[in-house]
Amino acid sequence: MSTTAEVQEVNQEQQSQESKDKAKKLLKSLIDAGVHLGHQKKDWNPKMEDYIFDTKDGVHIINLAMTVNHLMKAADFLKQQAKLNKNILLVGTSKQTSQIIKDSADRAEIYYINQRWLGGLITNFETIRARLNKLREMELQKETGGFVGYAKKEVASINRQILKLNKSLGGLKKMRGKPEVIVAFDQIKDAIALIEARKVNCATVALTDTNCDPTGIDYIIPANDDSMRSIELIAKYLTDAIIEGSALSKRK
Repeated sequence: MSTTAEVQEVNQEQQSQESKDKAKKLLKSLIDAGVHLGHQKKDWNPKMEDYIFDTKDGVHIINLAMTVNHLMKAADFLKQQAKLNKNILLVGTSKQTSQIIKDSADRAEIYYINQRWLGGLITNFETIRARLNKLREMELQKETGGFVGYAKKEVASINRQILKLNKSLGGLKKMRGKPEVIVAFDQIKDAIALIEARKVNCATVALTDTNCDPTGIDYIIPANDDSMRSIELIAKYLTDAIIEGSALSKRK
């Protein structure tokens, strides 16, 4: 009969092999999606040197072994945060990320900003909270026939306000409390979001291409942040982890 120690050793070996298999499968997916393709060497940020594997035809090649490791760690972190019911906010305001971020957040039932980041969204959240409350009130009024008797111009003005607020803050409507984790898909484009997060000790996860500055980011994911295939793959991998964590939370 196997001893407890022997059983534990077998379990650890199985878990180790499963982890290696997952990493191998992930690596292949990253290669297929072009996640390893960085920017022109002339555009690089020296702070990303540790994450660069080589240069080919003047283009930096990202070290995907490091990407796999960092991506899996980031996913595990987000899984745990979702399990704890933390407010996770996806941020992607560039053209290539906007729709992907919305679709990913909707799938994972979390929150998102996919248009211009509003300065003070984290550091001055009370002002943002007031705008969100106003948006909810106007939408409720509209849904319950509260505009009956209003002049057409007044109704049109309110509808424009609803549209404007939904464009900038629609991804936060269901959120209660401040964002507690920021996941940014373009470190340069969404730099203000990451700076604000650091000021209030909000955890940060971010894609960092070879022209990015990884300073101060809690979970760095060295990756191509221009390719839609790259962004889609990483967004799905991270939101799958969030969905898994949320499911564990609901079982409590």
